Amino acid sequence: MSKRVIALATAAVALAGTAIAPGAIAAEVPAGAEVRVGNTAVGTVSPTAIGANMPFWNPHLTRPDTAELIRKAGIKTLSFNAGPAGDLYHFGNGGWLSPDPKGPGNGAFEDLTPRFTFDQFARTAQAARAGMLVHVNYGTGPTDTKDAPSTPENPKPGDPQEAAAWVRYANRTHHYGVRDWVIGEETYLNGWHPRPAGMYTEPDAHPDKTPAAYARNSIEYAKAMKAVDPSVRIGIELAPYDPAGTDEPGIDRNAKLWDDGVLGTPGLADAVDFVDIHWYHAARAGSDAGVLADTAAIAPALRALRADLDRASGPRHRIDIVAGETNSGASVATQQQTGAVGALHLIDNNLTLLENGATAVDWWALYNGPNSTPDGGWGDLGLLSSGVCPSDQPGKKDCEPPAGTPFAPYYTMQMLTTALKGGGTLLSTTATGSSTLATHAIRRADGTLAVVVVNKDPQHAQDLRLSVPRGYRADRTVTWRQGDTSPTTRSGPAPTALAPYSAAVVLYKHTR
Repeated sequence: MSKRVIALATAAVALAGTAIAPGAIAAEVPAGAEVRVGNTAVGTVSPTAIGANMPFWNPHLTRPDTAELIRKAGIKTLSFNAGPAGDLYHFGNGGWLSPDPKGPGNGAFEDLTPRFTFDQFARTAQAARAGMLVHVNYGTGPTDTKDAPSTPENPKPGDPQEAAAWVRYANRTHHYGVRDWVIGEETYLNGWHPRPAGMYTEPDAHPDKTPAAYARNSIEYAKAMKAVDPSVRIGIELAPYDPAGTDEPGIDRNAKLWDDGVLGTPGLADAVDFVDIHWYHAARAGSDAGVLADTAAIAPALRALRADLDRASGPRHRIDIVAGETNSGASVATQQQTGAVGALHLIDNNLTLLENGATAVDWWALYNGPNSTPDGGWGDLGLLSSGVCPSDQPGKKDCEPPAGTPFAPYYTMQMLTTALKGGGTLLSTTATGSSTLATHAIRRADGTLAVVVVNKDPQHAQDLRLSVPRGYRADRTVTWRQGDTSPTTRSGPAPTALAPYSAAVVLYKHTR
């Protein structure tokens, strides 16, 4: 389990571009800051924009308290996604994994046997009042040509008919109402390009692994799946890239070549509704300060991707961007992931993705599992503890708290979903007098104005003054700071200071 996560993070961050310098956040004592909220809309956000992945190799989905923990976090979408193992997965007969076409010994899929069925996943999502996003198997198909032809009644594993049968099972037979489906998982890591080394983590038995082949096959998947349920939305895998990237291994170049090859295939743009990107750019930053500064890389990457999508689709059809995986997770596990840095990164990163064109953001993950860290932490990418002991380094390490215990990012997830409750319009903000603050604002559909302020300085409190449009009065503030075991809510005026390593969501009532 833990090895899968490190392989995923290593591969995904490699495609994400060059990180901000680790010392990007100033260390000097900050002066007072002024935060201004404007009336300029920078985007819209739906009520279901925030989700979390639930890999099928972690057993804790079936805990009796899982649905309630999802509801308390405010998570509105649950993603059925097990990383590369998803391209070995077949939903029939309760779920099973086909052999890895790369053969045994690659180490990427150890201990990844499905621990719950798709039906258990769907019922948990329904109990949590969350929608669903499902990745279908693209990698282990088509099957041997000596087999009988694939038909809707007898689909071959890993082909369009199997995907269509899954849609039929979910939405026609059981009425689960799964709207969003993604074809494959990180398919750009299937080994189609010769460099860089270590980028071949994705199972794919297709003889042609080029981006054009993936696009042509995806068109067939989309046709088959929408023939069963025309209301479903179909997504494909693209790789975010740094538009100014000049890296020697060719990471950004290969990402751009993949995206261009997929989007340039005739008919592809009309066949799909969204692209799924996995944003782990902060994993290359290394230091705590670098992780927290790394949100600056989001805007240029998403602008470049938006331009590519618009060129491919033209004015007739807008292709959405879904950030189907994101985390602060580093390729080397650190305490960042379960502590204050991971928590502050979550709220700032997810809002920045939404402000720059992502229509949904799904955190990796609800439950994940630990990796031993050099600094003695758990290195867990989950919002909730899996309650086990790290085992991938020599020597005994401290075990995690009991399963289901929230890590720090769970609390800022609650704050994020409080700010975005019911959806609305994202507004422009500016902060002057400080280099340590991140600011965001949303005018919610219910008329509430939510202002989010994050202090990224680990040592110094930040004095601040909030300036909002006329007609609003501060009603209550939700805060969290390093060491807190839950967010704190208080009524009354907006805060005039923010503690080190803390975040606040200030809620304003509309008075006219």
